[in-house]
Amino acid sequence: MYPILLKLGPLTLYSYGLMVALGFLSGIILAAYLAKRSGIKPELILDIAPFVLLGSLVGARIFYVIEFWTEFRGNPLEIFAIWKGGLVFFGGLLFAILGLMLAVKLFKLNFWKTMDILAPATALGYAIGRIGCFLNGCCYGIVTKVPWAVKFPTETVLRHPTQIYASLSGLLICGILLLVFFKYRKFDGLVLVLGLLLYGTYRFLIEFLRVNPKYLFNLSGAQWLSLVMILLAAALYFKLRRR
Repeated sequence: MYPILLKLGPLTLYSYGLMVALGFLSGIILAAYLAKRSGIKPELILDIAPFVLLGSLVGARIFYVIEFWTEFRGNPLEIFAIWKGGLVFFGGLLFAILGLMLAVKLFKLNFWKTMDILAPATALGYAIGRIGCFLNGCCYGIVTKVPWAVKFPTETVLRHPTQIYASLSGLLICGILLLVFFKYRKFDGLVLVLGLLLYGTYRFLIEFLRVNPKYLFNLSGAQWLSLVMILLAAALYFKLRRR
């Protein structure tokens, strides 16, 4: 693994932080392109990007700190060291949507159309960001003997490279959403609904291979949130289709 890519005196370039930054940048570029194809000025994506970026980082970090508080109890200042790793996608998604709602109101945009634009961009950014998890050696899976198993620096056994599974899943979801966006979108919000459904399903399944705390019915917190996301997607589909 390569958690640190470069050190120049006091300057340290962390692979996790770099890949997360590249993920955001790639997502913004794709969203600007989709906005243009939707008749929306691409510049507006740059206007709302800070709201989404700040919201996603704050939310993702808050959820991680809550779930793994024991890591920060002895050194609270580490809470702010997000470049070293430690973000929860569900928290980032929730706060990003809150930030987006504020931006949509300020810039007078159509919320559902904007969400359709951002859904594929989010999947792309997620796929790139998960590569940072692999390079950082975090978010790995359970012990396995599959031929492509990986031995991470802090481990003595071979484990599933669930970060790579996540990255490939993100790219697949992005591709499906783009196909629907350009050819099969019958109403605003459909791409978002499909994105929620696909991510929720993927995340629920991959959690069986990940090392995360288990709760009720031996399911992780992410799995319970995934079920909520799937139900939300179904409810939104019927609501938006009727509109």
